[in-house]
Amino acid sequence: MPSTDKMVRAEVRRLARKGKLIDEAFKVFQRSVYPGAPADQVACMRTCFFAGAAEIWALMNAGADEGDDVTDGDMEFMSSWVAEIERFHQRTIDTMNAATRQH
Repeated sequence: MPSTDKMVRAEVRRLARKGKLIDEAFKVFQRSVYPGAPADQVACMRTCFFAGAAEIWALMNAGADEGDDVTDGDMEFMSSWVAEIERFHQRTIDTMNAATRQH
C-alpha cells in the first residue's frame, strides 16, 4: 500500500504547501515498512526515497506532452508507469508472502 493511502487529500495539499509532503510520506512509509530500523538505515532510505520522488517528477515532466491541457498521450504515459509500479509492488508482496509461507 502506498504511504499516501493513509493521507487524505486536504492533508496532502497542506503538507505540499508547507514543503513537507515527501518527508511525511517517507515517515509513513518508514514506520509502516521498517519500524525500528537503525538511524543510519533510516537516513539512507530517506535519501533513496527523495531521490525516487525527484526521478518520478523528472520523468513526468520529460514524458508529458507540451501544453497545459492533459492529453490522451499524457494519460497513456501515466497509466503505463503506474502499472509498472503496481506490478513491482505485487511481485514484492508475492515474494514476501512466499518467504513467509516457507518459514
